[in-house]
Amino acid sequence: MKKFVRKIRTSIKVPAIKPLYLIIAVVVVVVLIVIGVVLIGGGGGIVGGDDDGSDAARGFAEGDRSRLPGAKTKPVKEAPRIRTGLLDEARREGRLAVAQARGTIVSPSRVQVRVSSAPKQVVWVTWQLGCYKDRQARIGRGRYRAQTPNTRPIELPVSGAQSCIATVSAQLTRLNTKGRIKVAVLAGG
Repeated sequence: MKKFVRKIRTSIKVPAIKPLYLIIAVVVVVVLIVIGVVLIGGGGGIVGGDDDGSDAARGFAEGDRSRLPGAKTKPVKEAPRIRTGLLDEARREGRLAVAQARGTIVSPSRVQVRVSSAPKQVVWVTWQLGCYKDRQARIGRGRYRAQTPNTRPIELPVSGAQSCIATVSAQLTRLNTKGRIKVAVLAGG
């Protein structure tokens, strides 16, 4: 068997490849791949043209699926911006449903989270509050379990903030039951 393998190895003659030719071939292949990516991808180079940041360069309904013909999705509503009162409210239903409320509070003095569910049960509430004051930002986060209905204040990470972005989500915890959950963010006194 060893003799047979030796005969095969000696009978096959592989021409010696000089390293200089190999380097040149690799460089040519890499350059061709880069040019192909630029031409096909439109990476702002030769074919892509100049991009002034306008939506004219985007494809039809790109980024907003609700504008497509026959689309069944609703456009995402813009996050609300208020000083006092109800900032945002979200509702969901199903098993382990999650509802999320968010928005911007201008000059906040107090922030509260209100959560309710049907059937009444213990829910997980997760919150994040990013506040800005004098070109500096502070972020406060927290998570807690609460029996519904429940209203709880959230501590501001910085007092006298110019604005705060609040994001609050609440999730049902009963596995075997469909339910409804509602979460709301309240601002001011």
